[in-house]
This record gives sequence, structure tokens and C-alpha cells, in this order.
Amino acid sequence: MLRLEGVSKSYGKIAALRDVSLRLPAGTLAAVAGEDGAGKTTLLKCVIGLAKTNSGLIFFEGAPVSDGFVGLRRAAGFMPEKFSLYPDLTVSETLDFAADIHGLTLSVRRERKEKLLRRMALAGFEKRRAGALSGGMRQKLALMAAMIHEPRLLVLDEPTEGLDPLSRIEILRMLTELKAEGRTILFSTTNIEEAEAADAFFYLVNGRLRLSGSVLDLKRAFGLSLENICALEEGRERDPSRG
Repeated sequence: MLRLEGVSKSYGKIAALRDVSLRLPAGTLAAVAGEDGAGKTTLLKCVIGLAKTNSGLIFFEGAPVSDGFVGLRRAAGFMPEKFSLYPDLTVSETLDFAADIHGLTLSVRRERKEKLLRRMALAGFEKRRAGALSGGMRQKLALMAAMIHEPRLLVLDEPTEGLDPLSRIEILRMLTELKAEGRTILFSTTNIEEAEAADAFFYLVNGRLRLSGSVLDLKRAFGLSLENICALEEGRERDPSRG
């Protein structure tokens, strides 16, 4: 479904991504992991079209993605790391706003809102302002806004950041359920333990893709835990003489 070939991105003299190539098949739950500043957010923004690459190509369903993600706009939903919805809008108004962006008819949006509210356990909170929600509920609302147009691809930047353990488990469970329904999901995380739930795993160090593959295959190949594999690659990136 999604393919990157030699993607690089710099901000001035700072190289955020360095010749990144990866493949993400349809129906996959994939984690992009790495320490802060590794390039995770930049990678997701390049995929979704919010950041322009300096070089390389991005393909979605076999077609090259042009600047502004014209071919991707209706097929993808994006959830940024920081809660970016209007805090003064209610839950219902927030979903209406997202539905307006995607041109959904009144009947379609009503049906999808009801479905999402039930799924995310936010039914009964329609009139509560977004700014008055708990952290976990705000993340659910942001996810609902990204899903209102039923995208085939979900791109989520650290969807569990700042959440309590129970809320994090709930969000990860929802992602697993969405994947089981056939959606393709690409999410970033600094938490290697969270990445264990993914089918595909990509690990960035200083903008370079150091690991790519299934979690199970990587563990078998290295004979180590995923956390120790990542620590090994961090060391190799900083000191190439180590391997």
C-alpha cells in the first residue's frame, strides 16, 4: 500500500531523514520507533504530505504521491502528536468540523458519528467541550476525527503519548481491532514495548532506518529482545566500529 524509496528530508543543516526506504503492505499495523529527535514525526509528515521531501519518492497504492498529498487526502487520516483540535468545540461539533472538511453529507456523518461514539465509549459526552476531556478521551476524540471519513490508511503520531497505562492499553487495543478490520495503520512511538503489538517494525536512529521487518523475525534473527536489538543499533549508529 505504502512505499518509500530513498526519502531524505533536511531542515536547514539538520538532516531529519537520511535515505529512508520502506514498504508497508495493506492491512498492516506498523510501528515507527526511535528516541526523541530520531525523525519519526518528520517521516509521518512526509508520508501524509505535511512536509516536503528533499529527495526520494513516496508511493501510495502504486501511484506516486504528489506534494500536498492529492492522491492521499481522502484515503488517509492523520492524528498529530499534540492534541490539535479546538478546545472550545464540543465532541459533537469537533466531529462535525472533521466531517465538513471531508464533505460528508448529513446522513452519512450522523451514522458515522453514532458508530464512532459507541466504539470509543464516548456516547453521552457529545456536548462536553474537547478541552474539558481527560487525556485518554481527547486522544479518542482525535482518533475519531481522523477516522470520520473511513480512511484506508491511518497515520498516528505517538497516539499514546502522555496517557496513563490503562488509556494506553485501550488505544493500542483499538488499533489492533482496526487492523483486524482491514485498515492499514502506521503509528510512531518512543516506547519499544508498545511496538510489540505491531506486525511491522521500523526503527530510526538519527534519521536513518536501522531496523525494518516483523517483530518476530527481528527477534529470531538477533536472538535478543526487541528493546535490546534497538539498543544495539543505537550503539552501532554512534560507533560504526562496533559492527
